[in-house]
Amino acid sequence: MIYLALRDLGHDRFAFAFSVLGLGVLSFAFLLLIPVSLSITRTTDSGGTAQNLIVIEQNALQPEQSRIPQGLAARVGAILGDRLSRVDPVIFRILRIEGHPIQLRGVEFESWRTTFRLKLLEGTWPTNPSEVVIGQLAAQGAGWRIGSQIPIYGTRFRVSGIADGAGTKTQSVWMSYSSALALFGGDKGAQLLMVQLQPSADPIASREELENGLRSIGADFDVYFEDALLRESGAALNDLRSLSFVMTIIAIAAVTLGSHNLAWLAADERRRVFGVLRAMGFDRRAVGQYLLFRAGVISIIAYLLALAASMLFLEFGVGADTLNIGGTAFNLSLSPATAALGLVLACGASVGGTWLSARQVLDAPPASLLGRGPGSSLA
Repeated sequence: MIYLALRDLGHDRFAFAFSVLGLGVLSFAFLLLIPVSLSITRTTDSGGTAQNLIVIEQNALQPEQSRIPQGLAARVGAILGDRLSRVDPVIFRILRIEGHPIQLRGVEFESWRTTFRLKLLEGTWPTNPSEVVIGQLAAQGAGWRIGSQIPIYGTRFRVSGIADGAGTKTQSVWMSYSSALALFGGDKGAQLLMVQLQPSADPIASREELENGLRSIGADFDVYFEDALLRESGAALNDLRSLSFVMTIIAIAAVTLGSHNLAWLAADERRRVFGVLRAMGFDRRAVGQYLLFRAGVISIIAYLLALAASMLFLEFGVGADTLNIGGTAFNLSLSPATAALGLVLACGASVGGTWLSARQVLDAPPASLLGRGPGSSLA
């Protein structure tokens, strides 16, 4: 039956190529949607802790639209008292640097490793105001390395280190608060206050008391847990992740239906041939193996071609310039585990679709298959 299936596929090469192309397009879509969904999942993982609070202006749609007046940090310290570990004003901007949308954060260096939990991967921490640290994903997307000179708001800064952090922290340019204040001027000031509580403090009670205390003095600011604010600001990204996941399911379902149609067409065109084979002594299992092997060859070849095409597209299509949405970068790549999972799902969908379409032919007695009419040959 294997030999028969290979001869069949080799004889009608146009139909074989068309079948491979049809399933390959669906597999290509699946292999692109999975990295998008996984990358968004990693990006929206804020890595926030229960001891980190963010103070932001009410009704600010985006963090960069918020304004923190001078003296607010002192008021926060007075409200929280000994429950406060440290409070830092943060200058937050989304800029286009050398054609790449990048998030910039200006905050005191002392909080980088404690409050924000940055981990230095290469180079050194800045030692002077003209040096910055680049998040790993931002560096990969823009092609920056240690020692690179990058223009920011008309001033050149040297990359002294590359760091990693959870969520969008790895997609930012980091500089000291004083450097950012000198770069942008003091008119707009800080956009956020990052509040780190003592480990012994009750975070829920502290958040409520801080928010109520600010409102009691007429300060129109909201207080969020760090991860909650980032989830809210990343709601559109979560919607995109859900859409990618749904489209992935649709792609797999389409592979199943495509395999179903291909197997149904193959079985319907060869009913008389199957009747002859059954009459010669081939059982239902042998005929089923023929259909499954035929569909499996088409699916595997289609998937391997789609895998090669998707890897080339990710490398030279979007990989060379990391996908950016509103300053949030997405590093799209196919891991071996994802490729193997896709192969398993594609083969499973192919087997499932073939089984659904072949049941009627396999269950039919040889006499009914032979009585169908002349049918068509394997050619």
